[in-house]
Parts: sequence; structure tokens; C-alpha cells
Amino acid sequence: MGRNLFYDPILSKDNSVSCESCHLQQTGFAHVDHSLSHGIEGKIGTRNSLALSNLAWNNDFMWDGGVNNLEMQPLNPITNPLEMGETLENVIAKLQASDKYKKLFAKAFGDEKVTSQRLLKALAQFTVMLSSTNSKYDKVMRNETVFTQQEQKGYELFKTNCASCHKEPLFARTNSKVTDCQLIQP
Repeated sequence: MGRNLFYDPILSKDNSVSCESCHLQQTGFAHVDHSLSHGIEGKIGTRNSLALSNLAWNNDFMWDGGVNNLEMQPLNPITNPLEMGETLENVIAKLQASDKYKKLFAKAFGDEKVTSQRLLKALAQFTVMLSSTNSKYDKVMRNETVFTQQEQKGYELFKTNCASCHKEPLFARTNSKVTDCQLIQP
């Protein structure tokens, strides 16, 4: 059910933006083609989305670390007027009116009752399962392959400029108050 919710724009005010709109699967559940996320009605947010991999090992979420519970994290984008611009009350009403979600809630929780707690739990269960355990980096670290020359240069650049805040092997921020993280041009 969490997967369905993640990809469904029903969570946004005008049913145009889903979680996946900013957390693109093909880019590691991050958004890499612009510096700020785009929300409903073409509004531009104040931050860009972080990657959603390996969340099970994170202690805090959002750029400023202001959320310390994965189940509560979706409240920020759902209720932010520049992102999804919706209220939990409206989201719950839309989900309660959906035969699809009544069936999914019944399958997941044993009855059709749609609550904010169940909604947030379902989203957390989906996102916590997004892990990167078989990437090229993982294979190199397991001595199953080697980086290309260009990849090795990128890895060295990372170790020089980024590793003090983004610790291997998860590359999660070790300082939740990071404000000066910028892309380094080779």
C-alpha cells in the first residue's frame, strides 16, 4: 500500500504531485535535474529532495534534521503549501472515498479504516525498504569489481570534499545541520 501511496498524486491538493514527483526512482529516489523541488501549481519549493535510500539507518530526516521519526517525515511535503499543499484531513477524506484504497487499507490493516497514523505508517514501510546494497560502490567494496578510471577519480574527489559529512558506506549526513554542501565541479 505504501508503494501505491508514494506514486499517487492523490496526496497533493490538486492531485498533480506525488512523492515520486520529487523522489525519482531512476535517480536513487532523489531529484537531480534542478536545485529546488517543484510543487503544485508550478510552485518552486525552498529545498530539493534528499535521496530516500537506506533510511532505516538514519536518525533524522529533512535537510535541517528537523524530523526524527520516519513516520512523521511525509507531513512536511504533504502540508507544505509550495510542495503538495494539502491537509491531512483532506488526504484522509480522499483516501476514504477511494474503493482502491479501502481495499488496500483492509488488506494491510485488517479493515478499511483510513487514518493518518495508518497512512504515515504505510509510507514509512515503503520508504524504509529502499536500500542500496548492490550498487557499483558496494560491489567494489566487496572486491567483486573495480571502478573505472573516471569513477575512481570521482571517488577520490568525494573522499577529499564530501566524506567528512557523508560517511561511508551509507553516505548519510553525519551533521544534520549541513548548510554548505555543494556539488564540486571536477
